[in-house]
Amino acid sequence: MSRIKTVKNAFANLCRGGAAALVTLILPPFLTRILSPDAYNTWLLILQLGTYVSLLDFGIQTAVGRYVAHCNELGDKKKRDSVVSTAIGILTFAGSLALIGVAITAWQLSNLFPNMPIALQQDAKLALLVVGSSLAFALPFNVFGAIFIGLQRYDVPAWIIGTSRLLGGFFVVLVANTSHSIVMMSLVMGTANLLTGIWQYLACRQIAREIHISTRKLSKTTAIEIINYCAGLLIWTLGMLLVSGLDTAVIGYFDYESVVYYTLAANVTMFVTGLQSSVLSTILPNATEINARGDRIGLGKLLISSTRYTTVMLVFTSMPLLLGGRMLLTLWVGENYASNTVMLLYLLVIAGFIRQLGAPYATIMMAAGEQKLIMLSPLIEGVVNLASSVFLVSRIGVIGVAIGTIIGGFISVSLHFFYNLPRTKCIVLPDVYPLIVAVGKPILAVLPTLVLYILIPNSDQFPTDIFGWLQIIAKLTVAMFSTATITYFYVVTGKERSQFISFIKKRLSKNMA
Repeated sequence: MSRIKTVKNAFANLCRGGAAALVTLILPPFLTRILSPDAYNTWLLILQLGTYVSLLDFGIQTAVGRYVAHCNELGDKKKRDSVVSTAIGILTFAGSLALIGVAITAWQLSNLFPNMPIALQQDAKLALLVVGSSLAFALPFNVFGAIFIGLQRYDVPAWIIGTSRLLGGFFVVLVANTSHSIVMMSLVMGTANLLTGIWQYLACRQIAREIHISTRKLSKTTAIEIINYCAGLLIWTLGMLLVSGLDTAVIGYFDYESVVYYTLAANVTMFVTGLQSSVLSTILPNATEINARGDRIGLGKLLISSTRYTTVMLVFTSMPLLLGGRMLLTLWVGENYASNTVMLLYLLVIAGFIRQLGAPYATIMMAAGEQKLIMLSPLIEGVVNLASSVFLVSRIGVIGVAIGTIIGGFISVSLHFFYNLPRTKCIVLPDVYPLIVAVGKPILAVLPTLVLYILIPNSDQFPTDIFGWLQIIAKLTVAMFSTATITYFYVVTGKERSQFISFIKKRLSKNMA
């Protein structure tokens, strides 16, 4: 895949992730002021429980994208169509199981969260039924979004999902403001989930007409192959559930009033990891093609470069949150919420930074179909995370869950770099040193700026006048610019700088022509 196409796909996914992040960032300032604290707490808990339905995807969406790219590279259209048709059948069955699970959870909701206000319990059950059921019905439609990924048409799902998220968020706020009902809000969100799936199906029928879907193409052999491929992803998904998916539920059980503070911090952190994951996912088809050619050295080079760029992106997305977290939170949701959220934000940003360092390696392993070799890492991370979170939250409160996430992140990255990588056969890499350099250089590039920034007093206070705002903006601008300069000359290679300058010159000459 050409560099230009990779950049276009990355930009499309960045727009898609940006739209989701935008909705995540825009809704809280409105909902925290429209809903009561108890109602907002309950709404956030319902959303988290609803996302558990998406875990029943079992990684099939990733598998479809990988198989479509792989089969197209080999010209095997029959296998490609069988994979797509069979995947839809599997997810239809999974959606049926999800409906049963949602019904049982709604029935037992008050027992699962005994501290939930009695006045909200009935509405919470209805809202969970609506949100969870819509996600269950939408599960099979995920395949159509995966087809576009395999075809390297990231722009299509980016447009559909991005637009749906923005419109859905707008109408959720509108309904919340007029009804103050989490049930009505869930109806809006449920409708948006269903329409997004249908829209992807219609787009696929229009753009990917060469892919034929039929019940006659369902194959037991293909189903077994998909399930075998997804076995590692299933363990990975279970690990991710233990890492972050149960955090809100754990806090809801031990400290119900703190759900909102942790969720606000987690949502901001998702802005960092979500954008990074959106861009990183574009290397999946590229890695698949390289693996199909048997180029193990090429996969090694891709791992080093993607890890370096991932670390650079994490640095630049994490810096504003660490340097001006309290100010941003106060501006976002007000001083009351900010004072209870800021420390959680710092810890979760650090945890997300650590965990995402191993994401390029995991993505390439999925592309190579070798995810079974790394499935032990997320499982161990998840168990350590959950155990430490439960232990700490029962003793020091909600901040213990954030600390548990950091502990799990260190475990995950260490296992990837020092246990999994030496056992990996599809990637040729002399040793772990190039990866350490790929991670270490971007971090070293930001250290001088962080030291100077910390030495400036009152760098994380909410400004009270125009001069305060100008001072904060100036300090953040200098910090970002100085880090960018050091990164450009210290982290970016000479060849990459030459390519970048050449690209800029071509774009300028084209615009002037």
